[in-house]
Amino acid sequence: MNPAINNFNLKELKGRDARLFQEWKELDAVCSKRKANSPNPFKPSLSYIIRRKNAVGLPTEFEIWYRCKSIVGVEDTQPPRKPIFGDLHKMSVVLPNNYPSADGNPVFTFLTDIWHPNIRSSGSFKGHVCLTIKEMGVLASIKDLVLRVERYLKYQMYHAQNTYPYPEDQGVAEWVREEGEPNGWVKFAQDSPEPAPKPESPTPSGDEDKPKKKISLSI
Repeated sequence: MNPAINNFNLKELKGRDARLFQEWKELDAVCSKRKANSPNPFKPSLSYIIRRKNAVGLPTEFEIWYRCKSIVGVEDTQPPRKPIFGDLHKMSVVLPNNYPSADGNPVFTFLTDIWHPNIRSSGSFKGHVCLTIKEMGVLASIKDLVLRVERYLKYQMYHAQNTYPYPEDQGVAEWVREEGEPNGWVKFAQDSPEPAPKPESPTPSGDEDKPKKKISLSI
């Protein structure tokens, strides 16, 4: 557990602050469990960094680190284009000032390349994650959404058909339908254990307020 959590008492928090604390506590519990169960506790499959806090010190922006095999692009050749895989994926989670409310949805944006029909792969909205949060409602927790994105990365969950709620990236969706699925390339991790994490990058401590380039998007 992040020791800073002990500085807060849920009974003393109200409104938005109570929700922010609960979201942080749930996310931290999941990441702590992953770390405890990881063969390498310095490289857990799921971890986080706090990138921004509000006036009372509660997180309003996280950086999530996923360590799992996922498609980060495709070969620049003629179809069928084979997938390119990566093992470390970083995502920003921003909780706006009016979160949680119907028009205050959290913003999920990948900071590293991802090739998935429900995540924008290029352009000015590159990295934007479509989570159909409006349909899920304001009670959808950050922890559950973070775990949902993990299923995206493993291609255990995706929507590539040109039907509602429609793919976030039509080009990737077309690749999935016409190249990825026929060749079995999107089944790489659906029923397999997580690959061993690579040793290059440090594990986030969960409480780092280092400056970083901001990406402002909306769901």
